Parts: sequence; C-alpha cells; structure tokens
Amino acid sequence: MAGNSIDYLREYGSLSFAEVPFCDADALILAQLSYLRFDGLVPGPGRRRQNGWGLYPEGRRRRGGWSFRGGWSCRENVRSRKGPAAERPTLRQVGERMDPERFFDRWYERQNRELWDMVSKSPRFLDVECGCYRSRLDEKEETQFAAIVFFPKGCEPVAVFRGTDDSLVGWKEDFNLSFQNPVPAQRMSAAYLNQAGSGFRGPFSVCGHSKGGNLAIYASVCANAGIRRRIRTVYSLDGPGFLPKALPEGPYEEMKGRIRRILPASSIIGMLLQNPGPYETVRSRAAGVMQHDSFSWEIENGRFVLAKDVEERQRRRNDVLNRWIFSLPEEERELFVDALFGIVRKTGAATLTGFAENWGKNLRICLKEIRGMDQETGKRMRRILRELIGIYRSAAGQERKAERNRDGKDRISH
Repeated sequence: MAGNSIDYLREYGSLSFAEVPFCDADALILAQLSYLRFDGLVPGPGRRRQNGWGLYPEGRRRRGGWSFRGGWSCRENVRSRKGPAAERPTLRQVGERMDPERFFDRWYERQNRELWDMVSKSPRFLDVECGCYRSRLDEKEETQFAAIVFFPKGCEPVAVFRGTDDSLVGWKEDFNLSFQNPVPAQRMSAAYLNQAGSGFRGPFSVCGHSKGGNLAIYASVCANAGIRRRIRTVYSLDGPGFLPKALPEGPYEEMKGRIRRILPASSIIGMLLQNPGPYETVRSRAAGVMQHDSFSWEIENGRFVLAKDVEERQRRRNDVLNRWIFSLPEEERELFVDALFGIVRKTGAATLTGFAENWGKNLRICLKEIRGMDQETGKRMRRILRELIGIYRSAAGQERKAERNRDGKDRISH
C-alpha cells in the first residue's frame, strides 16, 4: 500500500543500504533533511585542519562565524556547546548536539520534526555522514542558499541543495528567477559543487526540492567538466525552470540524460518558466498548490507512485502564467516583483509565517502602501495585472469552446 516518506521510514528504516539499495524515497528524505539547520554542527568544504574542528573553508575567523573569500559568510563552523564537531559527523552525532529550538525552520516545521523523529530511530540513516555544509542568507544581495553533502554508508555521496525556506528573502529570490539570470544562489550552487565535489572521489548524485531542484540542475550543468563527469543522477523534485539560455547548451546536452525531474500531478512550481527535458509525475495526497509539499507524495516499495501526467487543467493554468511572464519585458517583470516585495517589506515581517501571524494588520499595511504608490508605478502595476487577466480570460474562453466542441461530437456519435 502506498504511503509517504514517513511511512517508508517505518517500513524500511531498520534495513541497511546493503539490504535495500538507495532509492527514490531516500533521495526525497535527504532533500527534506537539507531544510534543517546544520549550522555549528556540520563543517563546510575546504582544507583539513588538525585542531579537532574538522574541515574548514579558507577564511578568517570572526566573532559568531566565519568570513569566506569570494563573498561567503555564514555560521557553519561554530563550536557546538556539546563539544567540537566531528570531521564528518553522522546524523546520530548531529542529533546528540543539535538544539531543538534552533534546528527546525518554521517552514514545514511539524513535518520536519516528525521526519527527524523517524530518522533518529532509523538504523538506515543514523550512520549517514554529513559534510560540506554551507548556508547563507543575505537580504542586501537577495539570496537564500544552503547545501550539504550526505554520505550514506555503502552508497555514493549525495550533494543536496536546500529549497526555499521561511524567509521572505528566499521567496524574493524565487520571484527574481523570472527576470534575473543567474540569481546569486545559482552562482553559488555551481561554485559550491566544484569545491565540495573536489573533496571526495568517485561518482555522486545531486538533489534538491523546490528551488533546491533548480539549483541541483544549474550546478550540475555549470560545474567543471571533471565534476560533471562524476555525477550519476540529478534529482529535481518539483523545482522551477529557467529563463531562456540560462543553461549552457553543450554541458546541458551532456547532462540531460542523467537529470530526473519529478513533479506532482498538480504541479505549479515545477512547471514555471522553461523546463527542458522529460519529467515524471508522482501521485500526491494533497490538492492543488499544496502538492508542492513533498510529504504528500506517494511512495510504494521505495519508489514514487507515478501518475500519467500533470493534470490537463493545471497544465493550462501553468501555460497562462508562463505566457504572462514571458509576454512582459524583463524590466516590467523586475518592476512588478520589486514593487510587490517592497509592499510586503513595509509590514516589517521577515518570514512568511511572521507575515501570516498578523495577517489582518499586515494586509491593511499592504493596502495602504498600494494606495500610496507613486502614480507611474501604480499605473504600470495595474497594466501588468490587466495583461494577466486578459491572457487568463482568453485561455478560459478557448477552453470553454473546446469543451462545447467535444460535447457536440459526443452527442453526434450517440
């Protein structure tokens, strides 16, 4: 009987990777684990140091974290309160040191706590080693990025890119994908994969959910040739697409046979922008946009339970959205996104959950900001929205006409 990733752990969590080889469900679980806050628990990629702190990137120590050459800045290599981190700690050791109040992002918090509870009881995952952790959140640069490499015992390593978290900065960067090429997280992903991949030998896989799926493809295609040759499989789990010419043609042609795009049947995120190559459709227990939640995806015997295709009605809606995005000049896409998030920032919220907790108050602030918008910007925003409504109405009219034609044919055939 089909279940989800939690049910898979209940059934297979006691079995080693030698007994049950690495499968779809394992890739999905590792992608979800990347949303956890490994800061101070897992060292980053770089030189080996002989002081018991494990692997450090080159850089200089500063209060509260590290400053990295090339613009990196994060808190990934801070000594744990419960002792220094191992060079490549296992998930068991991470569980012994982590602070439950800081380890979980508020995005999918309940599900991630349940997942971690199952992982912490699972012999299959307890000895999985963790390394090469990097995390960055930069409001000025408008980027949210994190990545980690997991080393399952007896299996090839898996480099995993985190998807969008609860931060409004992360969501702003997602919207920036509609006009900016590349966004900072994409540049970082390629640099990260080159550095992390050079720290171990042999083949490995790359994975990510949501924006992490986009980064997994981008990094794999844009990595150095030597790194690309070692990549076995790239999993993009409902990851959004790209602007035209975002991926270099030659390297993409080399990689495309190793890319697996997995989308739920009502996918919205995974159908945004241009999505080259085939995809597989997984059944979900959720409805509509909530199918983006990978905990709703159905799994049986470690494999995704596949549907025939993305639902036809959802495909039409996605086509409307993409036609609208690409009908707008790049300058207007940027104007729309910057104005939208500029309004939201006026509420003072830094996260989606923070915005939602004071929904009524924040909505009033947003409406006030819209009314106070300068005349030219307001005029352009209204025109951009009218274009979306016009495209949608046109598509809806064509759909109704097609349905009437089908009904007429059915009546004639009878």
